[in-house]
Amino acid sequence: MALIQTDPYSQALLLIKMRFGETELAVGTAFFYKRGGALYLVSNWHNYSGRDPITKQPMASHGGIPDNLLCYACLNQNTISREWLPIALNDSMGPAWLVHPVHGSEVDIGVLPVQLPDRFRAIVLNELPSTSMRLGISQDVFVLGYPLGLLDTHGMPIWKRASVATEPGTSQPNFLIDTATRSGMSGSPVILRFRGFYKQDLGSAIPSDEDWFGEGDMFVGVYSGRLGKSELEAQLGVVWKARLIDEIIDAKVRTQA
Repeated sequence: MALIQTDPYSQALLLIKMRFGETELAVGTAFFYKRGGALYLVSNWHNYSGRDPITKQPMASHGGIPDNLLCYACLNQNTISREWLPIALNDSMGPAWLVHPVHGSEVDIGVLPVQLPDRFRAIVLNELPSTSMRLGISQDVFVLGYPLGLLDTHGMPIWKRASVATEPGTSQPNFLIDTATRSGMSGSPVILRFRGFYKQDLGSAIPSDEDWFGEGDMFVGVYSGRLGKSELEAQLGVVWKARLIDEIIDAKVRTQA
């Protein structure tokens, strides 16, 4: 049998299908994340709620609101194999996912506490090898997700290249990327992947101990969709910064959707 080699970030991605009962409403992207020993499923607020994060109106033309999702999760075995795992979006207290403590749903990230059955395993995004790097405007990043629900035979995602279009180092909670993304990629992690000589201080001509030559990956944020309703508009996408996930988990504020 041929050995299959895949990128660990590809293995960590999850196709999700939002449903009302057994009726499929939409598809999107998610990933597992750990903090304080607890496991979470991270995606967009609008995926979990089925609503526009600003107007709170249903996003589907038929007005359907999801109450569960299917997650194409990895089985707990050595081979790359997946099954659909149903996950409830609500509990006895209402919607179960967490939102940002200051900006609420205006930060379009939803963090859902989950527990996996023993037959599944979580490949946790923030436990993958990571290198601390400086993210700057014009750099290339990759949006990892499932455009139009497309996936390969092992359930792994499409990598779409993008460039950082607005300054990511400001105090704003998000920044823009220039890329042609499609529906189904909402909730995708955005990865800075660097190969070559990395220089920490671009203003110095002298090499330092923080400079290195090699490979590095860094999770920089969560993609939440294009600006404008038409695919023919600016082709600019919104990325919410990675630090917001920890802020959401630490505050443990539940959504009011």
